Amino acid sequence: MARLVLDNITKSFGTVQVINGIDLAIAHREFVVFVGPSGCGKSTMLRMIAGLESVSGGRIVIGDRDVTHVAPSKREIAMVFQSYALFPHLTVAENIGFGLRLANTPKAEIDRQVGEVARTLQIEQLLERKPRHLSGGQRQRVAIGRSIIRNPKVFLFDEPLSNLDASLRVQMRLEIARLHQRLDATMVYVTHDQTEAMSLADRIVVFNAGRIEQVGTPIELYEKPANTFVAGFIGAPSMNFIEARIDSSGGAPIARFGPASIPLADAERRFQPGGVTLGVRPEHILIAEGRTPDFTATVEIVEKLGAESLVYLQTGFSPDPVTMRVSPEHPVKPGDSLPLCLDQNRVHCFASDGAAI
Repeated sequence: MARLVLDNITKSFGTVQVINGIDLAIAHREFVVFVGPSGCGKSTMLRMIAGLESVSGGRIVIGDRDVTHVAPSKREIAMVFQSYALFPHLTVAENIGFGLRLANTPKAEIDRQVGEVARTLQIEQLLERKPRHLSGGQRQRVAIGRSIIRNPKVFLFDEPLSNLDASLRVQMRLEIARLHQRLDATMVYVTHDQTEAMSLADRIVVFNAGRIEQVGTPIELYEKPANTFVAGFIGAPSMNFIEARIDSSGGAPIARFGPASIPLADAERRFQPGGVTLGVRPEHILIAEGRTPDFTATVEIVEKLGAESLVYLQTGFSPDPVTMRVSPEHPVKPGDSLPLCLDQNRVHCFASDGAAI
């Protein structure tokens, strides 16, 4: 069983600590994605799993074996990098089978395994080509094929699609998802693109400043973010944040912001009088058709994206524009004054330290 366990992992470069006590258990065959902004520690953590960076403290366990100080070649892992790192003078078949050649595997067995990998990735017709004759997506398939042929217990992907254009990224996401379904392996994938994370992951690990902010399924992170950092990072466009104050003088708590107020009656949440941050997804801001509006806002910009339109609003009580999703058929235009309501059942509340209430 290729279970991966990170036990209180720390990493320092000199006096600078970049990984701060990471604890995480990844199950056999699970697809886990590390996300976070640049410099958050996600790629450093992946390189420590691979053995390309030493660990300052803690343990890394793959299967039942402590591999913390084991050489990368002995960890039974395979890593796919952002750069394809193919040998330009070798054919596709030779690139894929290179590791087997180093292990003195008989040529007939190399040919058989290369053929199986090529069929899995649908690149049989490319086996005699050199990398310079391949597209970016084809080169990435070859790099993945070189990893597959090693039959690793754990696959590590370090932003493998960032060099591809938008349409190829979508195509390769599908290829990687299919690959995960076919292979009996655990996968850990690093990206700064939360769309990739949402579409691929069984679970997402959100990193920030060398720490884990939250671990959960894509839907858990989207619907129940642990704090404002996760709420703002997961989702495109990101969650709207509105500064408000809690008023419980009438019994049930009410959030007041600008000229607006909304009830926050929720038995599971405990509100204290004072300042809070309300979080609202763009799809949960609604045009008040036949309802009493919570507030009125002026349309600044409309982005028509085909399947939907994004409307950027000036509210007068928020320094940042508020974003709303509408149907592409809606006749909204810049300068319009819109009466708006919040879906009160989907409003998130965060305390002054950013933690979800």
